[in-house]
Amino acid sequence: MPEITIEVSDLRKEGAGKVKDLAEFIETSMKVELIVETKTISLKDGGPSKRYLRVLIRKFLHRSKLKGRYRLISGGENTMIVKRRRKE
Repeated sequence: MPEITIEVSDLRKEGAGKVKDLAEFIETSMKVELIVETKTISLKDGGPSKRYLRVLIRKFLHRSKLKGRYRLISGGENTMIVKRRRKE
C-alpha cells in the first residue's frame, strides 16, 4: 500500500493544536506511525485502509465541532481537509 498523505493546511489556520490533536487521534486509533510536517500528515506504508482513515478523520471533525466548517476530500493517495464555502 502506498504512503497516504493528508493535507491539513486549511485546518492549520484553525490552530496548530488542531493538527496535533488530529495526528494523535489517528495514531492512537490506527496504531501507525505518522510524519507530521507543516502542511501535511503522512502515514507510512502498511497502514489500514483509506476508507477507515476517512471515517476516523470525519469522526475527529465531528468530535472537535469542526464538521460545519471543514469537509474531507480524497482522491488517489491524497486526502485533504478543506474549509467549507459559506452559502450566501
